[in-house]
Amino acid sequence: MTDSPAPAPVAGTWLDRSLGRLLPRVSPRGRDLIGFLLVIGLVQAVFWGLYGSPLWPKPSNQQVDRIAFTETTLARLPKPTVLAAEQATYEPVELPHTECCDPTYLALKLRFDLPAVPAEGLGLAAYQQVDNFIILVNGSIVFQRGEMVFPNQAFEGQKAVVDRIPSGLLRTGTNELLFITVRQGLPYTDLGPPLLGPWAEVSQWAEVRQWRFTDYRLLSGWTTFLIGLFAAMLAFRSQQRRFALWLAVLCGAWSAFALYGLVLDPPFGGLFRVWLFFAVNSLIAVSLVGLIDAWTDRPLPRLQPALAAAFLAFIAFCALWPAIRPMPEGYDVPAIVWSWASAALGVMAAARLLWHFATREEPRRLEAALLTICAVCVVLDALGEHFGLNAGGFVVDAAPVLLLALAAAFVQRNFTLFKSSVGLNALLAARLSAREAELAVAHARERDRVRREAHDDERRRIMRDMHDGLGSQLMSMLLAARRGVADSEQVAEGLQSVIDEMRLMIDSMDSVGESLASAMATFHARVRPRVEAAGFTLDWRVDVQGDLLDTPPRTALQVFRILQEAVANALKHSGGDRIAVTLLARPDGALTLSVADNGRTAGPKDGTGRGLANMRSRAALIGGTIALDHGEGGLTVALTLPGAPREAQP
Repeated sequence: MTDSPAPAPVAGTWLDRSLGRLLPRVSPRGRDLIGFLLVIGLVQAVFWGLYGSPLWPKPSNQQVDRIAFTETTLARLPKPTVLAAEQATYEPVELPHTECCDPTYLALKLRFDLPAVPAEGLGLAAYQQVDNFIILVNGSIVFQRGEMVFPNQAFEGQKAVVDRIPSGLLRTGTNELLFITVRQGLPYTDLGPPLLGPWAEVSQWAEVRQWRFTDYRLLSGWTTFLIGLFAAMLAFRSQQRRFALWLAVLCGAWSAFALYGLVLDPPFGGLFRVWLFFAVNSLIAVSLVGLIDAWTDRPLPRLQPALAAAFLAFIAFCALWPAIRPMPEGYDVPAIVWSWASAALGVMAAARLLWHFATREEPRRLEAALLTICAVCVVLDALGEHFGLNAGGFVVDAAPVLLLALAAAFVQRNFTLFKSSVGLNALLAARLSAREAELAVAHARERDRVRREAHDDERRRIMRDMHDGLGSQLMSMLLAARRGVADSEQVAEGLQSVIDEMRLMIDSMDSVGESLASAMATFHARVRPRVEAAGFTLDWRVDVQGDLLDTPPRTALQVFRILQEAVANALKHSGGDRIAVTLLARPDGALTLSVADNGRTAGPKDGTGRGLANMRSRAALIGGTIALDHGEGGLTVALTLPGAPREAQP
């Protein structure tokens, strides 16, 4: 599993070409934004079209021949028992009905008439906004699950109950249906008329509803959980760690949302369950904005930390407000804040995507369109609390499909998966060979460039020396000859000096090799005949290991020129008969090169001559220093290169 660059999608390329032909006068950025809006529109149309199709079947109770209730009455109970319900005093009530605000036990009694008892019995579909309930038909219990006494009540009322009332419990004429309910934490008890009708019709309607609100929700929870687990692992391997982390958080929140409606007998209840509802739902909206901000690869400064801080502040408020304010205000204020904040975050998520596409070229249009659907679902669920748009939970319905598609797109774009080890090794070997070839070419090109620059620098120096050295000497001799003050010995000495300078310059134009070792060998071969022809003895000593002699070309060239200058000075000015050249390595890794003569005269004693100035300048270019020692035995010029010699600067 390896990260790889994100390729531009084929669809995006085709769309760009089409937009370029249709809108030639629109700027590329404008066409990119138009293309993004078109992809969003197409994906939204496909999603909401499928959402209304059998893929997400919407059950309708209009297909059921409903049995009407002739009388509905309600009573408060001291205990959630059948005996308390039989002894209670009932008052007429119209359904739907809402009770508020203290924790309460209620008994809802409904009467209906049957002209004849159906052989297959009746079907009953009941969904009441209560924590839990018991259902009785003509005094016999047909449904009872979990605890009824708060604060340990179960939450079976959070899902639709579909039961078959056997014909043996029914009678011709008036029948009685009784609900015993419990509610704590959430201040509102919402009671509505149950669906009662022929068993065949109710069961057919219930199958679709059961799939959507139980089986599909369970599938959604497991799907988002597995995607979140995978995203959490990617957070340690992917270069887009923030995106993978926010994806894991969003999947975890979606899984918790699905689990909230499926775990109906938790070890907690009351206000804690209300707080958990706000925490899970708000985390979905917050993590969606964070996911989109990280997905853009250009996160806004401090947006993600601000989202985390806002989430923590909100859940703290939801925990404290109900504890200090009476019901229903203790619930209503956090609910209003949550619904509008979630809607605002959904709009912010969509706006963040639009801003990203308006300010940056982006090929990941499909992923962005999927994220906009997530944002729309969050907005619809939040607004549905107030305007009745929530027809069963858009977030839960959309979660597994959208997140699975989003994770698949992310993995396809960022990772090379499911390749055999042989294929991967071959691919890596081919890439390595190509890279080695590129580096070899680049190294050769750089070596040639360094060599050319070094020789160009040397040619420019020679031109300066010819102008300042040879030119000035020849001009002096010419003026002396014109004035008639030059004798033959003085002219011969001057011409010899000019010849020596020219030889030095000519020699410096030749290659000296790629390293200090080749430079020393070249100098030795060239200088020994000249030194001996001048009546000098040359002592040559090189005591350095081979790896220390492996220096850059510029360093070798500058050392070579310093040697030329030092030996030339000794031949011209020393007045002796012996020259010793020594190259030694010190224990600290430094190199010391010395040129010593046994003469008594050595040019300017203060070291201000042109030759010495050239040597100091060259030594500085390679990080070295020049030292002069005017001893009784002659002059020693010593070059010291500290540590590994550094390459000269142009």
